[in-house]
Amino acid sequence: MPIDGWLEALPGREDRSAGRHVADDVALFAGRDHPLLSTRTVRHHVSRLSAHLLAGDASGRSGSTGSSGSANPSRGMDDGLRRALVGYSLYTRQLDMVQDRATKRICRDGCERPPLGCCNRSHNVVFSLSDIMMQQPTGRALRMGDALARLQAEEGAHHAHGAPMGERGCPYLTATGCTLHLFKSPLCVHYLCPTVADALSAAHGPEAAPFVAGMRRAATRQLERSADFMEPGLIEAAVRMFATDGASGGTGGGSA
Repeated sequence: MPIDGWLEALPGREDRSAGRHVADDVALFAGRDHPLLSTRTVRHHVSRLSAHLLAGDASGRSGSTGSSGSANPSRGMDDGLRRALVGYSLYTRQLDMVQDRATKRICRDGCERPPLGCCNRSHNVVFSLSDIMMQQPTGRALRMGDALARLQAEEGAHHAHGAPMGERGCPYLTATGCTLHLFKSPLCVHYLCPTVADALSAAHGPEAAPFVAGMRRAATRQLERSADFMEPGLIEAAVRMFATDGASGGTGGGSA
């Protein structure tokens, strides 16, 4: 699977201090509900990404400030930011599974605006200067946006097997599709064009409404806090939507 291949390729640090933090992260996320992911998948995902973030590769600097506010040169980023990024990646991994089943084929086969479609701008950017000035996001949200940009570059480079579509569109769009699975921006990962929303409603009836509404809320939400990057209950809404066609859980049923 492309996501697991990238996670396996990530450099990480192997030392006792990092190992303790990784183990804490694994225990934290393994104890939470991820409807479309198996416990084994969650443990592998968290352990690989957490080790990478602890190595400091995604923070872009050494000696980052720890959660207590003091510099700690043995860790790449503070616990709160690292766990926010890991949580976001588990959320977007499940949303990518939903889109694999429900929306990507519509974009591929039925887009009314090829070849760029909705990827006609750099929607991968989390915060523009105007966003920062007008919305005044918290420090953690800003650091999360910065870390997402760095992780996008790493993930995009790993999956970039097709030719780029050019300067007119998103830099992560290639002739074979998007190169991002885990670290799309909140705007990008939640966006549904009217054609896709109508197709979901036609395929799944009233059960599509909560999922479509949740996606639209998240795509238009002002990002002020790290919690704003995700939509509560969205994955569960997708599970209920897929249950209408007789395939409960539909995208893998927690086995990915």
